Amino acid sequence: MILVLILLIGLLLLIFYTYFRKYSLRQILRMCGQGIFTTRGILRLFIMLGILTALWRASGTIPLLVNYSLHLIHPEAFLLIAFLLNGAMSLLTGTALGTAATTGVICASAGHALGISPCWTGGAILAGAYFGNRLSPISSMALLTANLTQTDIYKNVHRMLRTTWLPLLLSCGIYLTVGFSGIFQSDSGNFSAADWQGLFARECSLSLWSVLPAVLMLALSIFNVRSSRVLLLSACAAIPVAFFAEGHSWLSLLKMLVFGYTSSVPELSKMMNGGGLVSMKNVFCIVLIAGCFGGIFKGTGMLSPLQGFIFKISQKSNSFFAKLLTSIFVACITCNQTLTIILTHQLSENIPSQDPALDLYDSAVIVIALVPWSVATAMILSLAGTPSSSVLCACFLYLLPLSHLVHFGWRAQGHSKL
Repeated sequence: MILVLILLIGLLLLIFYTYFRKYSLRQILRMCGQGIFTTRGILRLFIMLGILTALWRASGTIPLLVNYSLHLIHPEAFLLIAFLLNGAMSLLTGTALGTAATTGVICASAGHALGISPCWTGGAILAGAYFGNRLSPISSMALLTANLTQTDIYKNVHRMLRTTWLPLLLSCGIYLTVGFSGIFQSDSGNFSAADWQGLFARECSLSLWSVLPAVLMLALSIFNVRSSRVLLLSACAAIPVAFFAEGHSWLSLLKMLVFGYTSSVPELSKMMNGGGLVSMKNVFCIVLIAGCFGGIFKGTGMLSPLQGFIFKISQKSNSFFAKLLTSIFVACITCNQTLTIILTHQLSENIPSQDPALDLYDSAVIVIALVPWSVATAMILSLAGTPSSSVLCACFLYLLPLSHLVHFGWRAQGHSKL
């Protein structure tokens, strides 16, 4: 909420500045309206995501998946497994924060019990959480990028795989090597998956029917069904599971759709509470404000001088490197993923590129995670109880842009010099 207020104050200051530049209030409001209009698609998806995340909790889908994941944890391969589990969860749910609040919290607790360095544990969780945040076809940030570049999300996912496989394998190798070296591991106690299973059993039935919404989502995604339909159908599949298998009433389900799910087990509250339309209010407001920023910047041409400088950088290197530098600068200033994506796109939209969407996915979408003071990164590390220095151990997030540069070449131009 604090971030929303700060952004709102910034927007008001920008409106005043624009007004004193001889633009009428009507013109400014029109610019804001045009900026918001461009975000209408993603705003609808945010609503559906809020509903879906509540229903997945109510149907026991998330508890079931996390419970079975616990049996894969072993000390030597812990960092690798933590990275892969969080990557799989974020790929499935499309949310970095939701991943951190579920598998992230459990992996952090397991890492503490196993005596693993909190810095490395936090790095593996952070990298895994943003792995799916970038690659998942239901990720709000992936959908926002597709919406801005007017591209198809599923085709984008296929293209992203070209620059994903190498940093993924290298990251797995690093985490496995660090784990087996034992350098960052101390004497540890025992971690029992049965303890967590007992807590989940108190919360839900752990019925195999609970996996249906997740299986349906994966199946529909494989067949390239439109993301809005995937979300809707998965949510519809979760309703009867929540009603019949988990015993929720229709009234309680309706309440959850609005206010989110609340766990009856205090120990699971950090992991389970959330979802619903209310949970999306902040990101909804942020996108609205970001749309206003974008509309004013575009309508006034205020960013034209900076755009020219970025274009010159792209001519001396390539479009991706220019966008990478731009996203780093914007991320450090805005501390917000949505604004980083939108402003990076606007500042570099005059740069010809063979794949503008892929350039954004491999720069603006993930760079924000490496800014320790950014809101999302701070929240993820806070949920995991790990230090801010964990960003240094988020191997995948560093290797991805490097892999992009290696794959396409430093001088690989997506345009001819003008």
